[in-house]
Amino acid sequence: MKAYCLWIFALFSYVGIAQSNIDVDYKNTPLKEVLKDVEAKSDVLFSYNEAAIAGKSITITKSQMSLTELIKILQRQSGLLFEQLSEQQIIVKDPSTKITICGYLFDQVSNDALPYADVYVDGSSKGVTSDENGYFTMENVQSTSDIIIQYLGYRSLNIKASNLKNDTCQNLFLDPSPEALEGVIIQAYITKGLDKNNDGSTVVSNQDLGILPGQTEPDVFQSLQLIPGINSLNESASDIQIRGGSSDQNLIFFDDIKLYNTAHFFGIISSINPYVVEETKVYKSGASPEYGDRVSGVIDISTADKVQDSTQFGLGVNGTHGDVFVKSPISKSVGIVASARRSYTDLFETPTYEALANKVFQNTKLVTNTLGQVVEDDEEADTDNDNTFYFYDASVKLIFEPSDHDLITVSGLITRNDLDFSSQDDEDIIQDRLDVKNQGASISWQGKTSSKIDHSVKLYYSNFDSFYNNSLREGLEIQEENLRKNTVEEYGIDLNFNYEFSPKHNAKIGYQYTNTDVFFQLFRDELDENVNDPDEEDEDGEIGDTRDFNRFRDNTNKTHSIYGEYIYTPKQNSFISLGLRLSDYSIVDELLFEPRLNIEYPLSSTLRLKATAEKRYQTISELVEFEDTQLRLENQIWTLSNEDDDIPVLESTQFSAGLIFSYKGFVLDIDAYVKKIQGLTSFTNGFTNAVSDFSIGESDIYGVDLLLKKKINDFNFWLGYTFNDVNYSFKEIQASAFPGNNDITHNFRLSASYQLSHWEFSLGWNYRTGSPFTPVDDFDPQTETIDFGNINSERLPDYHRLDASLLYNFNFSKSKRTKGVLGLSLQNIYSRQVPLSVFYRVDTDPVTDVDELNRIEQLSLGFTPNITFRLYF
Repeated sequence: MKAYCLWIFALFSYVGIAQSNIDVDYKNTPLKEVLKDVEAKSDVLFSYNEAAIAGKSITITKSQMSLTELIKILQRQSGLLFEQLSEQQIIVKDPSTKITICGYLFDQVSNDALPYADVYVDGSSKGVTSDENGYFTMENVQSTSDIIIQYLGYRSLNIKASNLKNDTCQNLFLDPSPEALEGVIIQAYITKGLDKNNDGSTVVSNQDLGILPGQTEPDVFQSLQLIPGINSLNESASDIQIRGGSSDQNLIFFDDIKLYNTAHFFGIISSINPYVVEETKVYKSGASPEYGDRVSGVIDISTADKVQDSTQFGLGVNGTHGDVFVKSPISKSVGIVASARRSYTDLFETPTYEALANKVFQNTKLVTNTLGQVVEDDEEADTDNDNTFYFYDASVKLIFEPSDHDLITVSGLITRNDLDFSSQDDEDIIQDRLDVKNQGASISWQGKTSSKIDHSVKLYYSNFDSFYNNSLREGLEIQEENLRKNTVEEYGIDLNFNYEFSPKHNAKIGYQYTNTDVFFQLFRDELDENVNDPDEEDEDGEIGDTRDFNRFRDNTNKTHSIYGEYIYTPKQNSFISLGLRLSDYSIVDELLFEPRLNIEYPLSSTLRLKATAEKRYQTISELVEFEDTQLRLENQIWTLSNEDDDIPVLESTQFSAGLIFSYKGFVLDIDAYVKKIQGLTSFTNGFTNAVSDFSIGESDIYGVDLLLKKKINDFNFWLGYTFNDVNYSFKEIQASAFPGNNDITHNFRLSASYQLSHWEFSLGWNYRTGSPFTPVDDFDPQTETIDFGNINSERLPDYHRLDASLLYNFNFSKSKRTKGVLGLSLQNIYSRQVPLSVFYRVDTDPVTDVDELNRIEQLSLGFTPNITFRLYF
């Protein structure tokens, strides 16, 4: 509009020019020569920029032409603006092409508004973000510029600025990206960013994840616990149990790196920075045969696999740690994704850290008095505690796209937890040192050989290292020392080819090799003056000094596996997969077959049938070390199966069937399953203090997962329920079957979220049946003999808590390129604490010098507030 007015003004301005006539004869004459000729033949003077008139030429031949007519022709042929400044002065310049643009963004399929989409001028840093209604506007934009509109999960839109002038402010519709929606049958399955695939997996897209109860940040493993059938008995991020299986029975990858430790702060916080995670794919059953060597769930975490169009940078801080990440193109075909986090708990403590520390470190302080009430040791004795703790993690990924058909990535990850703990009273000094590291790297090449054939080559290396040392001193003399060391070193390769016979028929075949080295050492040395003859000295001259045990194992397993999978899609969004995996383990003298079947079939536009059947094997497990150390942290030990040492290969058989009903934002998903796991051992399943003899057993699991979800405008409601019946059979321990340690009969979660402009709210209530435990019938202080009752015959109190979260999204400038988030979360709002587990410890009363049995209770998390502040550039 401004440009049009200037043109009109210029035309009228020529009326004031002297109306003398001149002769002109120009044939492709440079404009500069034309202007000089006109100046010589008239009284006017031209002002101009050399660059503006460069390259422009004029063709006119006419006698006695008026200056007004001549200027019109010059203006038309040159495309420049001739503006009169005075009667003799005329300025020649480029016409103004800057305009104001605007528009409204909508989903092409659902017609929903798309808030917080990125709108920017191609080739510049100028840009804005759409508001909650999908509206955007931008001033001073060249009309010839290209405008890029991007929104996660949608195709980018490229449009000329001239088509977005603010006198039209048109509606723009973005198409969902086929890559982002490939296989998705239910978007926002539970909440925004948590979708359901047609192969039965659930995909968590961290970049787009909606607010969750009790969380201000999208913790990878905490988010998974919204899915029915997935929970954590001790409220941790690492102890993920899927359909009655233990956490060590889950296969977990980060960018193709196999993980053996997934948490910071002894399980409380995920060791994966959520701000670089693109998506997490979770299988509760029916996983592809390319996933092997675990008998329960699969959790596959991946970061970005495309070169960014522009640099994204973010940083933040919360109640325990700070982090920073960057996603940036290095060139058109090379990009980088990097992140780092570190706790500041070794510098100062926040209310968040204090609440978490009270839960984590309580085993060193909490005991029960003679009335069975929980008290703290320092209430009865003068105890001085000191601890230094910190954690950090870092990841980096290089992305290389040498062609449209090839993708090469190189990833690296390191995580670490470090603790120094000491406790001193009038008699003893207890010191604990714990260092846990997990690091790894991977290289991946994915390519397309032809329109029907694609291939993948993956190599990875993973290293887990855990070291724990505990000592008890009286003065300068060491009364007791415990050492626990565990390392897992693994490398592997995966080659596979995929062939598409037709749009409905697809086949994959692959080969995998892994080499796994596992070492552990359990060392205990305790001074016991009652063991030897008081008058007998050992070779060092000490009396009564005896070694309790020094157990270690160093094993290696080499695995060769081939797998194949056939996928048939008879109609849209249907999925029928038949797979087989054959594995040769060096520790087992036989070839193990693992058939897989997975069916998802639409019965109508709103109702789907699903079913799975599978057999799986596992050669590595965590045993639970129960020796009487004071700290009792990270007491799981990875160990390989060993037929000679009576730790068999785990074998799992699972069947499931269910229905999914979805209609206008309403989702009802119900799934029933049966799982049988053989080859369990008493050491890997943690029968605390109840057994001392090694035993092999099995578990029978029956369950039902149910999800009910409804979206009403900006409200999301979802209800998750899991029924579980987990029974263990260990004939050497007990003649009859008994409830498993993870037998949580009922698990119920009710949640809601609401978005209003820049605000997001979420509230959730979780209830579950108490865990089973083994009671003590009698204790003999003279012999220190504990008489246990029937295994897991009693239950702890039922568990429930209320959580809430609040987020506020804001912009720092009109361009909206710098955004911020302020969040508040409250866990266990009504501060109800119940025991999550119990164990027993024999201690000597310092006053009476009589042995007594203390029941140690691991209480649930108390009221825990957390605040987060983040910036995005």
